[in-house]
Amino acid sequence: MTTSRLRLAPLDPDRDAPGLHAAFGDPEVMRWWNHPVCADVAATRERLREGTGRPGAHLWTISLAEGGEPAGMVGLLGGVAVPGLTWLLRRDAWGRGLATEAADAAVGHALHRLGLAHVEAWVEAANDRSLAVARRIGLAERGRLAQRYPHRERPHEMVVLGRAGAGEPTAVLNAEVALPVRDVAAGLTLLEAALGGRTLFTAGDPPYVAGVGFGPWSAGPRLRLVATRRWRIARVTLYLDAGTEFEALHRRAVAAGARVVHPPAEKPWGTREFTLRLPEGHHIVLTAPA
Repeated sequence: MTTSRLRLAPLDPDRDAPGLHAAFGDPEVMRWWNHPVCADVAATRERLREGTGRPGAHLWTISLAEGGEPAGMVGLLGGVAVPGLTWLLRRDAWGRGLATEAADAAVGHALHRLGLAHVEAWVEAANDRSLAVARRIGLAERGRLAQRYPHRERPHEMVVLGRAGAGEPTAVLNAEVALPVRDVAAGLTLLEAALGGRTLFTAGDPPYVAGVGFGPWSAGPRLRLVATRRWRIARVTLYLDAGTEFEALHRRAVAAGARVVHPPAEKPWGTREFTLRLPEGHHIVLTAPA
């Protein structure tokens, strides 16, 4: 593929590893990557072979039209449920709009030549450069999730940005769980103090139903508290992704006097969790990547 300034050639690990090692071996370039700096050209070659070998992968080197060493790489990750856009530039190629031009070409190829329905990119929330690239080529934020790469000590927040080949409404915008409780007002107070919840709405005085939201924005995770007079209430277990705020939320819950029935612990399935118990017996499990 070609653009006004660039030539995108199918990536060949053996041919391109020496040129791309300038990026894969640079700590500043690899600061946001999902694996550590490659120690040598051989390690870069192995990474490239792994990437090109995954089912559905389409990867290209990025070079200036007049020739020269590759400035970086761009493409679609293989082996993922939704085609994932990836790009990487050598540091001496930053600041010239090359990543935007290359990524835009890759997205156009995916949606119009390959006929894919969607393309998405996962970008760390603190990675302003890559977020700007994604938004300039028309990827809109679709959600957020927590992740922790094996070579990092702490989890980080990822922004999932996506673009569809044709305008299509989302069939389900949100999902809420309803917790039956005996005292809605008391439940609101507890969730506000322990987890930073905020009241979205109430009905009745005293309230017999209320919406609780988490986070500062109008859209985001939420649940409902619904009053019940039943003597026996079936216990519900609710999982909340605490992400990078896991430790802070645990401290907040303890300070608020919430009943922590299971303290923070690492689980075999790759998460850290702690559990709050509401007066009615419901469990709220706070999770984060281990």
